[in-house]
Amino acid sequence: MRATGSIQNIMETTLETIKGSIDANTIIGDPIKTDTTVVVPISKVTIGFGIGGGEYSKGYKEEVNTDKNDTNFAGGSAGAVSIQPVAFVVVEDGETRLMSLDNNINMIDNILTITPKVIEKLQKLSQNNKQS
Repeated sequence: MRATGSIQNIMETTLETIKGSIDANTIIGDPIKTDTTVVVPISKVTIGFGIGGGEYSKGYKEEVNTDKNDTNFAGGSAGAVSIQPVAFVVVEDGETRLMSLDNNINMIDNILTITPKVIEKLQKLSQNNKQS
């Protein structure tokens, strides 16, 4: 029964340590400002950890050892945190763009940015053809 409490203590300590190292500012970074541009970094945080432990007797033979609480506990934990930048939000000249480090997202952002301009040009061409 002692092992359960000890493992729980190790788990709580590990989770508190991880929790203390990550906050919202880790994912959405502080804005970087210039005269005309604001850049906000966005990161992906990956956390992994493992915890283990158990009880073992002090090496006495079972029939000699009448004290069932005569055991030792061994345990440990390990963890890792990875922070990877994935994108930047850029506000420049009144326009907001997402600059992703993933090429597929950049392509989608470019399409979404260009589509309204293309539709507007097509509408103007259509109106000019109707007037002619």
